[in-house]
Amino acid sequence: MNARGPPPPRRHGRMLPQSLALLVFALRVCASERAEVAASGNVSADASGEEEVNELRANEVDHARESAEACELFFCGDAAADVPETTRLALGHGPLVEIIGGAGEESLYIHITKAPLFSADECDRVVAMAEAEGGGLPTSKSGKYQIGKAWVKEMPGVLQWFNGALEHKLFPALAGLFPGFVSSTSALRAHSVAILKYNESHPATDVHIDDALLAFTVALSRPSSFEGGGTYFEPLDSVLPMEQGMVTFRPGAVRHAGHEVTAGLRYVLGGFIAVSDKVEHVRRLNERGNRLLLLPSPTTAELERAARLFAYGLRLNPDCSLCHANRGDALLRLQRPVEAEAEQRAQIALLPRDSDARFALGVALRAQGRTEDAVEAYRSALAIQPRDFDAWINLAAALADLRRFSEEADAYLQATALRPEDPRPWLNLGEARLSISDEDAAEDAFRQAAAMAPHDARPYLSLGRLAAKRLQPSEAIRLYYQAAVIDPDYFDQVKQGIGTAKAQQGRLAEAVEHFQSALRMAPANEKLQLAVDDVEMQAARLAKQEEGLLDRAGELCGTRCRDIVDTSGYTVCAVTWREGCGDAAAPEGFTPETTVAELCELSCAFYSLQRSAVKIDQADATVMAQHRQ
Repeated sequence: MNARGPPPPRRHGRMLPQSLALLVFALRVCASERAEVAASGNVSADASGEEEVNELRANEVDHARESAEACELFFCGDAAADVPETTRLALGHGPLVEIIGGAGEESLYIHITKAPLFSADECDRVVAMAEAEGGGLPTSKSGKYQIGKAWVKEMPGVLQWFNGALEHKLFPALAGLFPGFVSSTSALRAHSVAILKYNESHPATDVHIDDALLAFTVALSRPSSFEGGGTYFEPLDSVLPMEQGMVTFRPGAVRHAGHEVTAGLRYVLGGFIAVSDKVEHVRRLNERGNRLLLLPSPTTAELERAARLFAYGLRLNPDCSLCHANRGDALLRLQRPVEAEAEQRAQIALLPRDSDARFALGVALRAQGRTEDAVEAYRSALAIQPRDFDAWINLAAALADLRRFSEEADAYLQATALRPEDPRPWLNLGEARLSISDEDAAEDAFRQAAAMAPHDARPYLSLGRLAAKRLQPSEAIRLYYQAAVIDPDYFDQVKQGIGTAKAQQGRLAEAVEHFQSALRMAPANEKLQLAVDDVEMQAARLAKQEEGLLDRAGELCGTRCRDIVDTSGYTVCAVTWREGCGDAAAPEGFTPETTVAELCELSCAFYSLQRSAVKIDQADATVMAQHRQ
């Protein structure tokens, strides 16, 4: 995603057998020593390894089936060797997902063609076909980002062109450039191929590896048609420029990203390639485990199985950083954050510049209650990738746990800059500002959230609570009703808020009705039940207090007594005529020092009741003190 240093030297893992028979034999020979890997990472007493063997057998079955299915869609067969002239770039000994016997130094290089393999007219024609046949390349999620994407297999015209490109240019190049991976062009299988579209709103991808043994990227756009962009390769710590029609060929495990496009349109063709006589056991174990993690509500047994699948991958390749990352995810979901931390630290040791690993470490640390350490982990992730929205959000939440509210607000402010259209960081920024008593800044944040998401009720609930805090009950009620109109699902919160505002107005009987309505929607809310009971008792006392009372002044500075209390809350009853109306003459029979409570006895009845209760409490305290003496 941004500048990263080269990874450390890869530790040598044992060779991955390509034959299931050899693999099963190896497992059985080692059974007495290594046995089955349990979800904790420890070796269990079960020496059969039956589940592991079955999973590997399933890999071979899936590989054979998918290899056959690939030939139903994409070109398969012999092709004349035609290796283009390329620039070869060394990657260094970074961790790989698969260890391929006989691959030698090939896994350490990527190749960029020195000249375009496809003409400008041909690339423009492919883009036009993709836009027409691919529905405009609809939005697709890519990690933390979104890009436009359409599958080649679903676009007939593009597919026909692509199969010709496979036969005459792409497969011959792959076979010639990676002979240790590819025995012949007839063994190559295209299994995931898409046209991708980047623009200002869909600018980039995360740094990632491809789910394939080999991969390629075809530049379909002229460099002049966009700003920014290109493919970033983490081991090289650079973005490689490509002219229209040029191609990069690489091992699938090379960490790379679509670099951010700041203007214009960038199109690329991305292809994942398998080899029919080489089963990618580690990748398939990860895919099977990830399918379990992606279930809507995976059970404990499913999560434990996923953790075992990732552990099996690590037995085959101890340097599989992807296995550590996925296993850490599974362990976190199993509420085993200490073990998850160990997996994330192993991933960081393999990939020191992996910001996602540091983010996941922060999650594991915070789950252990090690919030200070989590803050440091999130900050280290952001030092690598400062545009990571989720890292800013998680950092802010951890800072809130530590009651470092100013820093929390700063983190949410960074998040709003990255996604100004998202109301969540604005809402949380407002709450953080309230925690440092900056009500004006909090209001600005809540109103920004409302502007960004006018059909979201939450900003109006927050504004309503702020109005109530500022003793503006009429405004609070208006905002709460606005929230209810937008989304009735928040009706219980609306009713509680209106009940509170009605109590501020001294309208306790109405407050009881709203609280009771909220309680009917949340009958298990014990705190709300206690509040209802308390307000009901106060309402009964208030009814007696109000008997025979009248507002002695019709208006105060031109405003009715009831309207004044409704607008400002019952605490306004303590204000004097002079404080409220200045030099205007007081009503006949009253002085400038007369309080609103004296002028508006009925509207201020609850205020007077509260004052009486305070005086009684003070008298009781005095008596108690005298007894203690």
